[in-house]
Amino acid sequence: YSKMKFFIYSTDMELGQETEYLVASDYLTPNGSYDTFALTAQGNRLSYQWTNYTTSIQGGMGGPGGMGGPGGMGDGNSDKGDYSTKGIKAGNEVHISAGTVNIKAYDDAIHANNDTQLENGKTPTGNVNISGGVVTLYSNDDGLHADGTMEISGGTVYISNSYEGVEGTYVRISGGNVTVNASDDGINATTSTGTAIEISGGTIYICCTGDGIDANSRSSYSGIVFSGGKTVVISNSSMNSSLDTEQGYRYVGGSVVAIMPSRGMTSEASHCENFSTVGTKATVSLTEGSYLTVSEGGNEVVSVKMPLSLSALVVYLGDNSAKIAVANSSTVTPDVNGVWWKGSQWTEL
Repeated sequence: YSKMKFFIYSTDMELGQETEYLVASDYLTPNGSYDTFALTAQGNRLSYQWTNYTTSIQGGMGGPGGMGGPGGMGDGNSDKGDYSTKGIKAGNEVHISAGTVNIKAYDDAIHANNDTQLENGKTPTGNVNISGGVVTLYSNDDGLHADGTMEISGGTVYISNSYEGVEGTYVRISGGNVTVNASDDGINATTSTGTAIEISGGTIYICCTGDGIDANSRSSYSGIVFSGGKTVVISNSSMNSSLDTEQGYRYVGGSVVAIMPSRGMTSEASHCENFSTVGTKATVSLTEGSYLTVSEGGNEVVSVKMPLSLSALVVYLGDNSAKIAVANSSTVTPDVNGVWWKGSQWTEL
């Protein structure tokens, strides 16, 4: 644009018109030396200026200095500003049970705190609960962040961009359709004890550059517990694993496909207390657009259209005699993520 004019409207005013508004700037020429325009109003007094959005590393969960701790976690996206740029932020809890929610945020898209006492004297939980609706998120940091428990039991959650997709002290997924695209971890739980992440239902798809599902719990075989659901995890980083735990994970039920570079941290992905009886693994060459298939008893149960090329280790949990193969085409119809599950189909967004 050669010229800009900025307006502040009240909630009952029509946006985008120039006849009724609270305050407005002059017509201005963009300044190539700055990346932000600051507009401030107090009553009818208006001030504005071109400025630069300064960034600094902010502390995350777990006390001073951020999350830290085992599992390679850091303080999150370092490209954060001094002021909150979250989409939805609560000092206690966030509950979404229906409707359509679309958020594009510079910081966390949805965030719940538990670090400040509430006005009624109670301690906040920091929980986020999604049980219905369609939630579409784009974030430069966390898509979903809970200082307490992150729980998804229904609905559709589509995180198209994030640093870490889903993060909480604890993460519980028992239903719904969940898609995560992340430049670091797909799902991350920060607790150091007990069951950090539990997946008991739902359909989950993760494509990331960090750990696919990362748990920091040091309790034996309790970092991740799979007891149901259908999960596909793709990590394209040789420095990370699709399934990453401190002391292993437990499989009780459900189906899990974990894909990662064959020269990466592959031992983490099969660190299951009973892997030989519940899972199998294979090294395959995958090209973008090819199909990874898993069959049980001669019947195909899952097909994954690859979003990238990878010399991969594939881990499958659900049947230790399952067959892992690669094909150039498929006769099944994949969902929005390129995944087909036998007996389960994603609802289009």
